[in-house]
Amino acid sequence: MSKKKPKYNKHKIKRLKEKIRQSQDKPPMNRKNREMSSLERIFADLLDDLKIEYEREKPLKYLQGWRYYDFHLVGHGILVEVDGAYWHGDDRKPSYVTMMAKKNDYTKNFLAKMRGYELIRVKEKKLIEEYDTIKENISQRVGKENL
Repeated sequence: MSKKKPKYNKHKIKRLKEKIRQSQDKPPMNRKNREMSSLERIFADLLDDLKIEYEREKPLKYLQGWRYYDFHLVGHGILVEVDGAYWHGDDRKPSYVTMMAKKNDYTKNFLAKMRGYELIRVKEKKLIEEYDTIKENISQRVGKENL
């Protein structure tokens, strides 16, 4: 009887583990190509009006995963999160969805601060009701005159 050679040996397993580790260091591809929400579109239009260069879906490494920020204002060290009412509701009713959103928000706040970024959170209600005020605030933060 012939003895079958195992498919994997110590060296193959070691190389496979190394490949997996290296792949976890790279953010997933095409995240920036995902469709924007209506709120993100409004905010992107605001940045376009102000002629502020931005990057969408800015990844920052966190433990074994990644956290993505809605916008990175290139050259200004500012990250922006547009908080929609569905995930960040103001109804004061605790729910699993809002608790997990808050946990994620705390993590993102901490990570941005640790990496030296200023994090701006824009609530849906304010973006819609106080658009001009938010536009002016962003303009001041990046040192541009409101156009």
